[in-house]
Amino acid sequence: MKRPVDITELLDSKSASRPSLNVVKPTFLSKKRRTEAASLLESSPSSKQEPESLKQLKWRKNGSVSTSETETLRKTHSDFKSRSSERNHRGKFQFDWKPEEDTMNGDMPIVNSKATELRKRVPKSTEEVYMGKHWGQKSLKDMTERDWRILREDFHIETKGGTIQHPLRNWSETGLIPEEIVEIIQRKLNYLDPSPIQRITIPNAVKGRDFLGVAATGSGKTLAFLIPSLCQLNELPPMNDVTKLDGPLVLVLAPTRELAQQIEAEANKVLRHWTRPTEVASIVGGHSVEEIAFALKDGCDILVATPGRLIDCLESHMLVLKQVRTLVLDEADRMIDLGFESQLTTILSRVETGRKRQTMMFTATMSSSVERIANGYLNKPAYVRVGSQDTNSQVKQVIDYIPSEEQRFIKLSRAILPAFRAPIMIFINYKRTADWLATKFASETKYRVTTLHGSKSQEQREFSLNLLRTGKADIMIATDVAGRGIDIPNVSLVVNFQMSTSFENYVHRIGRTGRAGKSGTSVTFLGDHEDEKVIDELCKYVRRTDREKINEIKLSVRQKFKLEQNQLKPILF
Repeated sequence: MKRPVDITELLDSKSASRPSLNVVKPTFLSKKRRTEAASLLESSPSSKQEPESLKQLKWRKNGSVSTSETETLRKTHSDFKSRSSERNHRGKFQFDWKPEEDTMNGDMPIVNSKATELRKRVPKSTEEVYMGKHWGQKSLKDMTERDWRILREDFHIETKGGTIQHPLRNWSETGLIPEEIVEIIQRKLNYLDPSPIQRITIPNAVKGRDFLGVAATGSGKTLAFLIPSLCQLNELPPMNDVTKLDGPLVLVLAPTRELAQQIEAEANKVLRHWTRPTEVASIVGGHSVEEIAFALKDGCDILVATPGRLIDCLESHMLVLKQVRTLVLDEADRMIDLGFESQLTTILSRVETGRKRQTMMFTATMSSSVERIANGYLNKPAYVRVGSQDTNSQVKQVIDYIPSEEQRFIKLSRAILPAFRAPIMIFINYKRTADWLATKFASETKYRVTTLHGSKSQEQREFSLNLLRTGKADIMIATDVAGRGIDIPNVSLVVNFQMSTSFENYVHRIGRTGRAGKSGTSVTFLGDHEDEKVIDELCKYVRRTDREKINEIKLSVRQKFKLEQNQLKPILF
């Protein structure tokens, strides 16, 4: 048998029969050389000069690369890129429309457009770019519903009752107020901007719509109802010898004589500069029948009165109410509390109903009795609340337990009063306490004191108020007769030397300070015989209105009236 062929010989014979191949071991390229190779493959094939980077590639032992191999590498790289691109786009949805038919073509995304706008307006704030201009920087026609909502929120205005007109941004831009009155308000009275209650009342009341406004004392309610009344008078001819016999065109009812006279004084501030002949008069208790008859002999456009005294004049046939166009009930809750509801009904029955009458009510607190009278006398009113239901949030309230009145006087005169500037008001419940305190201050301190209570005549009351307003007295000691509607500018401190017998009176007492946007302080002394219900309401109110965490209920009060610690968490001690 023949011997098998040796495999070595067989391989040698095969190798000899064909040309030898130059097999080169692959060489690892650095990142730099791979980058150069990629740039070479992407370069133009028509380049006459071989790049230096290609010459440096050691892919052959002799260090040279042929042109055909270069073309092969370039084609291989191109095919690889084509396949990669196809794989990357394989999962994308292909639209069948033409690019020019795309309605969003050329538009930038919202975020990018906002960012571009922000870059272009570097000096502007980010808030302005994304949220737009503040309502105070916009023109009236550019205001949006969002801007009006922000304006109402800025001034804590809440409304209901159908269609409510937007608040005033300033006195003049809407044209609702005659230019002459605007000039008087801004130039003569120096009221540069409307208060919140004035902003919302004037546009809704100037056209004759019934109105119910709830706002804190000292918020500008008087001018809020006087300006719409004057705007309506501006459209009517002045009174003559015949029409003046039919009574006033505007009737304002107030619960106390002091508030009535204050409203009259505020109206005269405007009327003394107004070219239209307009008269204002007041009817209050304490004035003789002769004085009232003299004030009404020439008639008046605006009459301010207390309900009881007005009924006396109506029954005495001193005046009639045949042409009342606007009826204003100021401090309506107080009139109800004082038992004037039946008198109001009598007055309204005397007012002629042949023509449409506008009725406006203003109050500092809202109660069921006020709602009842509003439902009976107002016709589809605009209901407005300015600020929180809990007023006097700018007043720091301090509650302390001191049973002895002598101890109260010592602490008041030595520790409390020296820290405050005049004018200061001290409230008591009984006139004998007022006289005792006045004597103590006169004999033991250097404070100048005046008193105000129900036993004083009208002239004495006016004299006492004038002393405090003009700075001739530092302290006024008063009963609740001065607790409502009395405007003493810049009262820094209110002292409840004796806690009021009703919680509502407490609210109005401390409302004498912290008025017109200013801050104030109230100090209340409690004794052994306080009404537990009133104390409970007082403590709840102090906690509820303590937004700035400044109110203080002393430890002695908590111990005496057994107030739970967990009920007083919001209070600072």
